[in-house]
Amino acid sequence: MKTVRLKKLKAAAGAGLAWVRRGRSPVHGRGLYARRLIPAGTRVIEYVGERITKAEALRREDRRLARLAAGKEGCVYIFELNKRHDIDGNVPYNEARLINHSCGPNCEPRNLRGRIWIMALRDIAPDEELNYDYGFEYSEWRDHPCRCGAPKCVGFIVNVGQRWRVRRILAGERRRKRGG
Repeated sequence: MKTVRLKKLKAAAGAGLAWVRRGRSPVHGRGLYARRLIPAGTRVIEYVGERITKAEALRREDRRLARLAAGKEGCVYIFELNKRHDIDGNVPYNEARLINHSCGPNCEPRNLRGRIWIMALRDIAPDEELNYDYGFEYSEWRDHPCRCGAPKCVGFIVNVGQRWRVRRILAGERRRKRGG
């Protein structure tokens, strides 16, 4: 049963490769780029991986934070699926894990019948990097610096509804540094 599911996941992951290719990213390490024009509304690629419980997701997050504290790679690949399960996309056949964050995204993730699809928000030009808003929680915003360069980037990866708070905190810190 598990072998059949793994084959289906790998096939689903490969299906998105018609739209995208890997490449070096100025945002962070590697990224995914459009092979050709991707029309708005297209299901570009499925975010696949191991389906895990919320408890297992917390255990893996603790291990990720320990790796990060030790100066090792600490990228987040766990995607919320529903109230009981998440998807750990840290598997080699999940090309969608290479999509970087942007505060001005051209894609968005959507849960369609229990599967996470990366959808084009607008037409994406050939060779344009794909990105979506990771929407991390406000409580840990300082842990996730942002390098997207979007015009409204706040400098940290935090959900759009909380960016105003980060801007206010950073403005206060700048005022205190200037002595005013």
